[in-house]
Amino acid sequence: MRAPAQALILEDDPEQLDRIAAAMRAVHLEPIRTVSPDRALRLLRYNHPVLAVLDLDMSMAPDSAATVEDLLRHLFERHGGCFVLVYSVMADEIRERKRIEAVHPFATFVSKHDGLEPLLDRIRRMMGVRFGDLHVRRGLTVHEPTGQVFLHSVGVSLVLGAALGQEVVLQDTEAKAARRMRAWLQRVGSEVRLVDLGRRCYALHLDEAPEG
Repeated sequence: MRAPAQALILEDDPEQLDRIAAAMRAVHLEPIRTVSPDRALRLLRYNHPVLAVLDLDMSMAPDSAATVEDLLRHLFERHGGCFVLVYSVMADEIRERKRIEAVHPFATFVSKHDGLEPLLDRIRRMMGVRFGDLHVRRGLTVHEPTGQVFLHSVGVSLVLGAALGQEVVLQDTEAKAARRMRAWLQRVGSEVRLVDLGRRCYALHLDEAPEG
C-alpha cells in the first residue's frame, strides 16, 4: 500500500500558502498546510513529511506558544527524513542563517526577495532527483531499468539524502520501511544498496563496479 509523500508548509500568508501547496501537489506531494508553529508541531505527531517549507516571519500567524526555532529543532531531532527549505525575506541575512543553522544544520535557504519561482524550481528539482539507477518521480522511488516502484515515502527521503550527501535518521516505523526497501533493492537488482549505520541512521551507497 502506498504511503503518500507529504510536505509540511509553515506560511502565515494565505495567498503564498495556496501557491506553495499547489506547487507541492504538482510534484505529487501531499501538502500539510500550517499557519503557526503550534499547529505544525501538532500535525507532526501523526505525519512524516519528506520536505518542509518554513517561513521565519510569523507576524500574520495566530498566537503560538511554540516558535519557528522550536519547530526547526523538532524537525532536526525527530524527523531526520524531512528536508527543510527556509523561505523567508530574512534568508539573505548571514546572522539569521547562522542562527537557523545552529538549530537545524541541514536547513537550506531560499530568499523571498527573489520571488516564488526560485522556491518552486527548487521543489521541482528535489522531487525529480536521481541517485544511481533510482529516480524520484511522481512522489515515488522508481528503479529506472525495471520500472519497479517502491511505494513508501521513506524511499524518497533516502534518495534525497543520498543525492544531497546526507545520512538519514528515521523513526522506528520508518526504519522498518527502510529495511523493506533494502529487500526491494536486492529484488530489482539495483546498483544502489542501503547501509544501516546504527541508531536508526541509514544511507544509500552505490555498489562498487567489479574490477576489469
